[in-house]
Amino acid sequence: METLFQISTGRVAATIVAILFETLFPLVAAWFVSRRLHVSWRYFAYGAVIFLMFQLISRVPIVLAIQGALAPQLQASRSLLFGWLAVLALTAGLAEEIGRYVGYRWLFREEKTWSRAVMYGLGHGGLESMVLVAGLTLLGLINLLALSTVDLAALPLTEEQRELARQQLAAVAAQPDWLPLVGAWERLWTLPVHVALSVMVVQVFRRGQIWWLWLAIATHTLVNLLAAGIAPALELQGTAAILIPEIIVTLAGMAGLWIILKLREVDVQR
Repeated sequence: METLFQISTGRVAATIVAILFETLFPLVAAWFVSRRLHVSWRYFAYGAVIFLMFQLISRVPIVLAIQGALAPQLQASRSLLFGWLAVLALTAGLAEEIGRYVGYRWLFREEKTWSRAVMYGLGHGGLESMVLVAGLTLLGLINLLALSTVDLAALPLTEEQRELARQQLAAVAAQPDWLPLVGAWERLWTLPVHVALSVMVVQVFRRGQIWWLWLAIATHTLVNLLAAGIAPALELQGTAAILIPEIIVTLAGMAGLWIILKLREVDVQR
């Protein structure tokens, strides 16, 4: 029996830890904010609903369909790949920030305060972490466990297809066991970015200045473009291709924390 893939115990353990963190971290953060700032979980639900509507059931299926159709062209053309990454970054910024704006306008009946904006951002980023990230990580783990029990010789494949499967899965097997933890680290710093963007968009209503919405869209687009585009732009390989984008996300998360606290100070002064 020739199995397609052997998954190590360390890889399984790291993946489970990542899934648990990606699921529980937003909930723990929201619990802390709820207790500390006396904010209802209703605003967490508002953020989750907006992410569901403006990303999961609208933009994401469209993006996946277009990307699937363009896959051969994207692999063949470097310029087209960068153009597509720019489109992905811009449409994510537009969908999510306009979605936040719509949520503030139509769901918030009470005053749109800084503390409620924080909880709103936690719901928005929390659903992304729990469903889109943890969910896909779980599916990936299930697939890897299933592949470890498959007999390659029994599959109805040509010898060329079997060799391609061997090469692809050998590359997966060569990945370090800690790789899933990178996703957890990314969620640690992505969540403050979501909260910062929510706090920025609420300024449209608190200050009566629409340019805060455009600033949030531009910020979101720039962070996504840098994080997704740095590896192909610099032709990074191996560990560098994994870690350098995460450095960008970490710096963005730290900047997000500063924005959150800075805009709270402004609210207090007002």
